Amino acid sequence: MNETPAEDKDLRVLLQSLGIVPHDLLIYEMAFTHSSCNGMNRVSHEDYERLEFLGDSVIGLVTAELCFVRHPEMEQGELSMLKAQFIRTESESHYALVMHFDEYIRVGTSFLIPLKEAAHVLEDVFESFIGALYLDQGREYAYQFVRRIFEKDIEEAEVLEESNPKSNLQEAMQAEKKEAVVYKTLSEEGPAHARSYTCGVYFEGTELGRGTGSSKQLAEVAAAKAALHALSLDQDPTLFSSPNEAAKVLERYDEDYGTKGH
Repeated sequence: MNETPAEDKDLRVLLQSLGIVPHDLLIYEMAFTHSSCNGMNRVSHEDYERLEFLGDSVIGLVTAELCFVRHPEMEQGELSMLKAQFIRTESESHYALVMHFDEYIRVGTSFLIPLKEAAHVLEDVFESFIGALYLDQGREYAYQFVRRIFEKDIEEAEVLEESNPKSNLQEAMQAEKKEAVVYKTLSEEGPAHARSYTCGVYFEGTELGRGTGSSKQLAEVAAAKAALHALSLDQDPTLFSSPNEAAKVLERYDEDYGTKGH
């Protein structure tokens, strides 16, 4: 049985199922329009990207408050990590699927990926929808809507321990802003066969931590570990006790992200 194309589906059905009476239906249609439609229709700026920017900020504010209020036992670093668990692609795309957003997203003919599998698009539309809701229904309505989505999950959540310090650090910092952390090689010492590298990790120009290893990659892993410890995100109060320990973490990183041998 073929599914009804998104362009043939009435968004008012979705909005009604969510208890929303729209004042401006067009803004919701824009929230569900992917940029691939621009080329097909020979137009520009008639997609969800600007609304995504607004919705991302609304979601960030509400989830930050929920983490703060529901988890008074957590320090700043733990709160950042907890928030990161809920504003990541996997979480937001999940909420979009739960609300059946994939059935209403409009894409161009050049878009070939099944929308149920397009996690980043689902994440974008989740954020753009909240942006549209904010403009159409007002700040308080949008706040309460987002709160209902996240509140129970955040209240019951714990900070997840992951095996990759570099990934942990990146997600924690991006919970606050979209900027990426930057790694810099600070020094290289020793003969060619026994080289030692020291790397620092920086966010918006501020050093978060530094570490040493027998390769630049191992030094970066150690720097991330130091930064996580400084942010109270890591249970281990020491840096890697040996190159072998750091190498194991790096190996897990390579397996997760396909960087082995690079």
